[in-house]
Amino acid sequence: MTRYELSRDKAVTVSALVLEVLCIISLVLLGDAIVAQFHLESKLGIQTVMSNHLSVKVACIIFLIIQYLLVAVELIARYRVEKRSFTIPLVFLPGGNVLRLMIMLCLEAAAVAVRLVVYFLSVLFQFIFLIFRLDKVVGTAHIVDLVDRFLEPVEYFVNSVYNSLYYNKIQKNGNVFNSVFNCNLTLWCINH
Repeated sequence: MTRYELSRDKAVTVSALVLEVLCIISLVLLGDAIVAQFHLESKLGIQTVMSNHLSVKVACIIFLIIQYLLVAVELIARYRVEKRSFTIPLVFLPGGNVLRLMIMLCLEAAAVAVRLVVYFLSVLFQFIFLIFRLDKVVGTAHIVDLVDRFLEPVEYFVNSVYNSLYYNKIQKNGNVFNSVFNCNLTLWCINH
């Protein structure tokens, strides 16, 4: 089996899904262990998720093992597309995949929020114009096109940052939803 056949195997997608779910669970357990440690030291009465807590060291080890297994799956899955370029190896740091996801979510939030607000307002105003029979005179398509043209450089930047942080590359000239729906390795595997 070649690396291209292996990367396109359904087992890679399923393992990415399982590992991403386990990564979220291990992150919650790590947070619970940290809060429980803080609670035991300060006696503030903070409510934690579990009654029997893992130690912080054990939770950290579980989280790191799952993170690096997820990195291995990502490195295998990257051969689904031929586009490869330099990637900042942030993911190899402890907690690097969470840091990488937080960076991307912060960058994507502004562009996605502006785009969605404009889209929803344009639909609302177009509906109002339709009710008052002004749809032939006034339209919102020009405003949506203007915002799309304004956001093109921002979206290109966000997609470029995505490609520099992730081993799984996307098109830089696509809209910002490419990076939103591909931050998750499982969704990237399904899309490619």
